Amino acid sequence: MAYFNRKELERKLARVLSKDLQAELKKLLDYLGDPPDMSRVPREYWRNGWKLIAKHVEPVLVEYFVQVAIEVMEASQIGIDIAVVNSDAIEWALNNSEIWLQQTFNRTYEGVGKLIGQSYQEGWTYKELVKALERFYSPVRAEMIAVTEMTRAATMAELKAEDRLFEMTGKRRVPLWLTANDEKMCDYCAPRDRQPILDGGYPPAHPRCRCRLAFRSEYLLTPEQKAIWESRAQV
Repeated sequence: MAYFNRKELERKLARVLSKDLQAELKKLLDYLGDPPDMSRVPREYWRNGWKLIAKHVEPVLVEYFVQVAIEVMEASQIGIDIAVVNSDAIEWALNNSEIWLQQTFNRTYEGVGKLIGQSYQEGWTYKELVKALERFYSPVRAEMIAVTEMTRAATMAELKAEDRLFEMTGKRRVPLWLTANDEKMCDYCAPRDRQPILDGGYPPAHPRCRCRLAFRSEYLLTPEQKAIWESRAQV
């Protein structure tokens, strides 16, 4: 399956995230002051800032979700209801943004708090603290989030499209794990390449994971795998 817009949308998402993260860092430093005081940072800074970022991220993920879902359904030569695909994409993006928002908020809040405490203990200068804080707001982190969330969008689009196909055909196909098949393959994903997914664990398996799914008929499974698959399909 050709994700011909993946890199373009990935770069677009990384740019959006990078711009927003830099703006949030500037706000944080203004609140902290010099010497920095975490008590000056209002709770709303964390909540409202990440909600704004999520609002900017959602349209890019929806665009990619729709593209992938359409590709899955077109490959199966089944009629496509674009309105249904768009509805699925928007519903997923809204739900995903809440989860992503909370997880990112927690990591950032805890990380920033630890760094500020460490700066007091070790006598950092203000510039040293700013440099340390940048790891949570850097273009590198923006790129990492973009890659990971694009993979998540693709996976959920593929699974939702497969559900729609099952509704139309009554045939449930087995998901296979496909790696990017390059030198960046990790020890977790490499052995899963082209193997059936029977445990409900899907990409992304880790930050920057670019693995994806394919679907095949269950006749390719071994008897043991088929037994596991059929037991899960009945749940």
